[in-house]
Amino acid sequence: MRVADLKNKKIVIWGLGREGKAAGEFIRKQLPMQKLVFVDEAPNAAMPDKLRAGDEVIRGSDGVKSALHDADIIIIKSPGVSLYHPLMMGRQTPVTSLLNLWFAEPRTATTICVTGTKGKSTTASLLAHTLNALGKKAVAVGNIGVPVTEVSGNDADFIIIETSSYQTADFSGACDIGILTSLYPEHLDWHKSLAAYYRDKLNLLAHSRVKIINAEAAETIRQQNIALDDTISFNHPSGIHVKDGAIYDKAARVGTLQNKHLSRQHNLVNVCAVLTVIHQLGLDMAAALRGMEDFEGLPHRQQELGEKNGVLFVDDSISTTPQSAIAAMEAYNGKPITLIAGGYDRGIDYSPLTDYVRQKNIHAVICMGPSGQRIHDALEKTGAGHIYMSTSMPEAVALAKKYTPEGGVVLLSPAAPSYGMFKDFIERGEKFAACVNETGGMDIDAKAI
Repeated sequence: MRVADLKNKKIVIWGLGREGKAAGEFIRKQLPMQKLVFVDEAPNAAMPDKLRAGDEVIRGSDGVKSALHDADIIIIKSPGVSLYHPLMMGRQTPVTSLLNLWFAEPRTATTICVTGTKGKSTTASLLAHTLNALGKKAVAVGNIGVPVTEVSGNDADFIIIETSSYQTADFSGACDIGILTSLYPEHLDWHKSLAAYYRDKLNLLAHSRVKIINAEAAETIRQQNIALDDTISFNHPSGIHVKDGAIYDKAARVGTLQNKHLSRQHNLVNVCAVLTVIHQLGLDMAAALRGMEDFEGLPHRQQELGEKNGVLFVDDSISTTPQSAIAAMEAYNGKPITLIAGGYDRGIDYSPLTDYVRQKNIHAVICMGPSGQRIHDALEKTGAGHIYMSTSMPEAVALAKKYTPEGGVVLLSPAAPSYGMFKDFIERGEKFAACVNETGGMDIDAKAI
């Protein structure tokens, strides 16, 4: 369904967040006189910036229900609105999304969609960086922070689109290359079951001409009885993988990577994903490795803020799974680590995290929020020491400063979303940095290393 098909229809845009507003602007570019109805269940949702005469803004659950009932052709759903929301189930009105509308438009660029429970942001950014280093014009958009509609499908050689499971669930476009970086339990509150989460995540690959997957996810896919034909694996000896710190394509050595941030084990997996794309495009992998050398990690992704009183402070606020928090702790293996963890509770299994904390004898854990309470209680039952609950970021940082010895690391890696305590992971990370630096004595460096 293209934007032109929406002319003179009663269009409801559900969600007043970034993508909902971007959907309104995208439609207006082609249909400047089109009337729009913006709805949001939140009674205090922010108004769109550009309203036209005849537009409506409806807030609250009752208003949303009425507006959806009156919509005669289309509901443009923001990613935060679950496909399994009671008002979405059994609906008669057709539904689309900003991503689907963009893909329906003609384009000349090669599209590369990146999804995964963890690693998708770094992989998308690194892929765009590498392609540009090889002389191509590439841009990274999507869930990474820039709505896909801010770029034309004709303005670049490659458009790399980071896609969340919310976006892949009802994706109906045709992507040139789809990448799955990892697959672990997450977002069960949105998808309602683990099986649905996996199915919705893998829907992207079902709509991709070339399917590239992390070999670690292959067994999970098999266990779910989901058939994916003609996949290309990385992170395995049959494809591009890491051995003894070097990158190999099957048995052939490609080279080593001179980049401190990317040389960490979990990021080397992301490097393998990018090089697999480079190989599929027929480009020089050795040159691609050299092009990665000046890549700087993204903010709030194992971002080393600096040392204070002999303690290193690390912002990994984007961490929303036990596996991502474990990967962050692995980067500082051998040092006394104080982990700040917890936030919104989606009901996922935290035993991998608590098992790791006990097995590695992590120095201290400061817990926050509902999921933090679960982590705290699970660790307390094991008799683990230095486990604390905090009610705010200032309190968590104060406890971390108190109990972390010189030479140690204070790591904010929540293994949970920020909802309920912060607007998003960016605000959470910024609050952490402010609390770390509030007494002075350290210059926060914005670069992740």
